[in-house]
Amino acid sequence: MPLFLRVFLPFSIGYLLSFLIRVINAVAGEPIAEEFALSPGELGLLTSLFFLAFACTQLPNGILIDRFGPRRVQGTLLLVAGTGTLLFATAGSFWWLGVGRLLMGFGTATCLTASFAAYRLWFGPDRLPMINGLHMSVGGIGAFIGGAPTEALITAFGWRSIFFVLGIGLFVLAFVTLFVVPRHDTAAAPAPTRVLLRELRSILVSRPFWRLCPLSTAVQAISLSVSGLWAGPWLRDAAGVAPATAAIWLSVIGIALMLGFLSFGWLGQRAARRGVSIERVFVLGCFGFLVVQILMIVVPPTLTAPLWLLYVFFGSVGVLAFVVGSSSFSPSAAGRLNTALNFFVFVAAFLVQWLFGELLDFFPADHGGASAAGYRTAFAILCAIQALSFIPILVIRRPETQGS
Repeated sequence: MPLFLRVFLPFSIGYLLSFLIRVINAVAGEPIAEEFALSPGELGLLTSLFFLAFACTQLPNGILIDRFGPRRVQGTLLLVAGTGTLLFATAGSFWWLGVGRLLMGFGTATCLTASFAAYRLWFGPDRLPMINGLHMSVGGIGAFIGGAPTEALITAFGWRSIFFVLGIGLFVLAFVTLFVVPRHDTAAAPAPTRVLLRELRSILVSRPFWRLCPLSTAVQAISLSVSGLWAGPWLRDAAGVAPATAAIWLSVIGIALMLGFLSFGWLGQRAARRGVSIERVFVLGCFGFLVVQILMIVVPPTLTAPLWLLYVFFGSVGVLAFVVGSSSFSPSAAGRLNTALNFFVFVAAFLVQWLFGELLDFFPADHGGASAAGYRTAFAILCAIQALSFIPILVIRRPETQGS
């Protein structure tokens, strides 16, 4: 098997399964909520536990990736994800659902960052935007599967069967990652842990990091958390779309997400080869994402379904944040840089996904669920947060050492 496939396929399939687990409650959440009598706020909390586990493990995972290599770290953690998914599939209470969801998040927490670290080790810098975009587009396949195909499978076999199969798949992938990905993916004598910790601290207090982090966090957290759970309820409650049709829209949204990752990966690579700042592409994409959300507020709710395609397309611009950030730090720090960025992204994603549902509890609809006013209010708050997040990257001067 060619080297590219030995590295790319296991890591990208891991991201596909991670993305599927992340968004699956947009469809599976309804039968789960009915079985356990969950309110929108409780469903939001349950689903967002995935992001909480992601966030809590990002910084230590970054050290582990740079210390032991992405192959061993991701392969081991996928075993944890498989255990959590099987636990979720057999849960008999809200508490056990929560434990399973936490383990899913913990075990898939490196499916993005370990992959990017592996690609940084094996492939040249000029190829990274496109490879990263391809990687994340495979995650878009997970978003596609999480729509209509998952709806059909849940109708036929039940939500527990789907999670059981996902758990087995994660165990299989863990062994593939450990034994198919090349073993010599780290330096023979990695730096001591105390050195890695000192370098992580230098990243966290650096000017380039805090110049990029607020905008990267806002855009990625809002894109991931809202589309991963609340797109389905928005379509059913606010836009008045039938559940089966909403599931089809979710699959189409997954295709738009794939196109977004590929497009921004291609634009980033093209910009790099032409000597244009990738950061400029990133900022413009983030602005487009903000504009789409403003449109979702002002356009009549029944006409907003197509806007979700633009929402996930522009939200995928976050793929470039890791390339923009890595240009200021050495390749050996890739794991810690990516996980440092992801730490803030997933803390914010946990809060957004949970509090979005808590806010909707204040706007109940007569037919059940939440009213369109609740969704619009939530989006207005998110737009204000994103507008503020532009300030550091627009006001603080880019360091001379940062490349395009």
